[in-house]
Amino acid sequence: MEQNDRFVYSIFMHPHELPVYQQKDKILTALAENQVVVVESPTGSGKTTQLPIILHEAGYATNGLIGVTQPRRIATLSVSDFIARQLEVKVGGLVGYKMRFEDKTGVDTKIKIMTDGILLQEMKLDPYMSRYQVIMVDEAHERSLNIDFILGLLKQVLETRAEFKVIVSSATINAQVFSEYFGECPIVKIETQTYPVTLIYDPVIEAQGLEKPGGKPKEEPRGGNRNSGRKPESSSPLRYSDEALYDKILSIIQRSLSSRAEDEEGDILVFLPGEKTIKECAMRLYQSPMAEALHIVPLYARLGKDEQEKVFHPAPLGKSKVVIATNIAETSVTIDGITVVIDSGLAKLNYYNPRSFTASLIETPISKASCNQRKGRAGRTRPGTCYRLYPRKDFENRPLFTTEEIYRTDLSEVVLRMAELGISNFEEFDFISKPPKSGIAGAIDILNLLDALSEDRRLSKTGELMCAFPLLPRLSRMIVESMLRYPEVIHETLVAASFLSTMSPYVLPPGEELEARKAHHAFRDPMGDFVSYLRIYDAFIAAADKTRFCEHNYLDERTMREILRIREQLEIIVSDMGFPISRGGSLADYLCAVSRGLIQFVCARQERGLFRSLTAEKIQIHPGSVMFRENPDFIVAGEIVRTTRMYAMSVSPLSREILRRISPMVAERLSAISGGQAGRATSAVERRAKARGGEEKAAGRQAPRSFTDTIQLGGQIFDLVKGRGKKKMVLLPWERFTVARDNLDQGSAAAFKGLLAVIQQGGYSLLEGDKLETVIRIKDWLDLDRDLQREWPRSRNFEILDKGGNGGLDARNFGELVENLSHVFQVAKPKGKDKKLGFVSLYTDGEGVFWFRISKGFHTALNESIASLEALIDAADGVELAAEAKERIGDLYRKLSSFFE
Repeated sequence: MEQNDRFVYSIFMHPHELPVYQQKDKILTALAENQVVVVESPTGSGKTTQLPIILHEAGYATNGLIGVTQPRRIATLSVSDFIARQLEVKVGGLVGYKMRFEDKTGVDTKIKIMTDGILLQEMKLDPYMSRYQVIMVDEAHERSLNIDFILGLLKQVLETRAEFKVIVSSATINAQVFSEYFGECPIVKIETQTYPVTLIYDPVIEAQGLEKPGGKPKEEPRGGNRNSGRKPESSSPLRYSDEALYDKILSIIQRSLSSRAEDEEGDILVFLPGEKTIKECAMRLYQSPMAEALHIVPLYARLGKDEQEKVFHPAPLGKSKVVIATNIAETSVTIDGITVVIDSGLAKLNYYNPRSFTASLIETPISKASCNQRKGRAGRTRPGTCYRLYPRKDFENRPLFTTEEIYRTDLSEVVLRMAELGISNFEEFDFISKPPKSGIAGAIDILNLLDALSEDRRLSKTGELMCAFPLLPRLSRMIVESMLRYPEVIHETLVAASFLSTMSPYVLPPGEELEARKAHHAFRDPMGDFVSYLRIYDAFIAAADKTRFCEHNYLDERTMREILRIREQLEIIVSDMGFPISRGGSLADYLCAVSRGLIQFVCARQERGLFRSLTAEKIQIHPGSVMFRENPDFIVAGEIVRTTRMYAMSVSPLSREILRRISPMVAERLSAISGGQAGRATSAVERRAKARGGEEKAAGRQAPRSFTDTIQLGGQIFDLVKGRGKKKMVLLPWERFTVARDNLDQGSAAAFKGLLAVIQQGGYSLLEGDKLETVIRIKDWLDLDRDLQREWPRSRNFEILDKGGNGGLDARNFGELVENLSHVFQVAKPKGKDKKLGFVSLYTDGEGVFWFRISKGFHTALNESIASLEALIDAADGVELAAEAKERIGDLYRKLSSFFE
């Protein structure tokens, strides 16, 4: 028997010993006497995998299906596979699963595991859930928008079907709120055996490199607390460089391994905020001296099923398993054998602005409840240890629970689904948490822009067609536009919608950024990303060896296959509606169809490098777009996201003619902006957006922020003076700033949002008028004492193209340019009497000539340097570069691009 088979077999040896069976009779009795039961338990109780089996054995599948919703695809796959193995059946028979564009159910299916989005899709065709006898909403504590909407709809079903049953399954996070929502329904608590966990606060601020074996911090008794390091100034996690974070993680892993007894077992679970940090941390571990002793397993949403399942397999003999995961390992996935948890205290959460129709993916501190969930992972099977990479005071000041998604996400899809179900009084729908009025109003504005609603808030004809697609409203509107007005580009529009429905397929492996960008540039098209997507898709379809194609072009194969699968499913929907799938129409028609759906992201150029939509301004094209170095009058974006600034993603240029074809009203407004005559808002959308903004400002005036003449940052006191407009500016003398910056964190800036800053040194100033948040974020880039003493090539032009006309590089000039890349972002003095310091930046004329120049603004330096670096990569295309040159270019590209995340 193979090792993995032995592992799977051992899991199912004694399923009835799981804690859920201790409460089996109580759960079934409560369900027999009530329509709704809340089951509360910590992770690992077996509720997710065993409750469906218990319900099936109790006869709840006699007259209908047992439905189980999951918030994530990874859980849908793993849960259905687990139950099928336990019952010794194949997935697709008695046990099946269904996700968007993937259905593994059949006529014999009785236990159906599905994503919550699928249940919402089914409820539009069957509002009373007549095919189901019981629905179990799993992971309800996550309070996603879909979960909250499902609970509201199920509440309506319960009023009309007395025999219908609902189980709300929640971790030990605020389960009482579900009971109250369903009329004080019973809560059945499942207790699980837990082992003591030693809690150690070990902030990243102390990490100065790998500690030697034996450098383990002093421990308190299990269950105790320890706070090492300096006290923070705010309740947010310390803002540190990625290198410091990885150094700290490696030092803890090293300590854990060196302090173990020879026969001691136990795996390590590291929580990080996203895919990029997980990959970089894994690389650091692979490159470390202890790599041979580790079995490193990443876990994040984009991984394929086979890769995700590796977290459940034991490490090879003689190795310790290290799982590096996002927050999906908090509650959605139970990994046995974990004895050490290393918690960064961070996660990435989406926040949506209903006034500007823009989203922000923010790396943010997790709640106390999430911190404790992570801690609990270390004590499931034996005593363990949890290292928190943030101070205890930071934990104590965190919110108890994560903000519910309904308060921080775009509600347009939910409002569209409500309209589809005949609900028109959107504001009065019985959500478990009432959404803000601004969120509903913003959703209505978007749907009106898309022509999805009639004046009485019912679906328009266009809206009815849009509802056929399991997509975001803007993406379904693209397809409907092609069906109704541009049928010759239906295929192309489906491809575009498929690309926008998934993660980006572009892969930038650490250390291979140069090769990756060169590979991606091969697909560039003057008409922007949406045409580049068509080129990538066609090349992928034509490739005989798709795995090799993706590896060669630095594309994620799983994402490309997902794009292909989505396009195929969308074609079926369109064909079933009676529209033939045509292709080969003009690019103008294609961009018209795409832009009609993305009308909220159609923008006009305000000034060089900055654009404005109907509701947002100061938008820049993201460096990941093929249009980054271009400056068209009008663009359409697949999304507008705020990270460090407002960025347009997936961008194509638009002409005035296309703009008029999309919408005369939008054309008029944006043409005025492009012509420098923005004037006052005239569209209904703009007026409502401004009105909502005015209400918020008025509310702010009722309770004005109290400013003092000083501010404390990083244990130092700094003066405040009047800055640009009505904003205050923090004076940061360099010597005191260097003392404070080791203690500075992102939360310090967030607590004083809107403050500006200026660094002062010897009569000179740096970053005057930039945001304090920006200054704090780049604090580790700054070394004025060193930089101001360094010479840099101030008046030198580097002509890197071979003048012989051979199309190659001038080796000498190219080599000298690459050697001088280390000067980029060096702080430098200007010539003459000017007292404003700036950053050495890389510039190019686009014809093979490069030079260095001082840019006083941080973002100007950043944008010019990364654009010039992209041009340098293009110039080197087809040339075999020395390893050192690749490393220098890659290091700088990685440093600059990190600021755009």
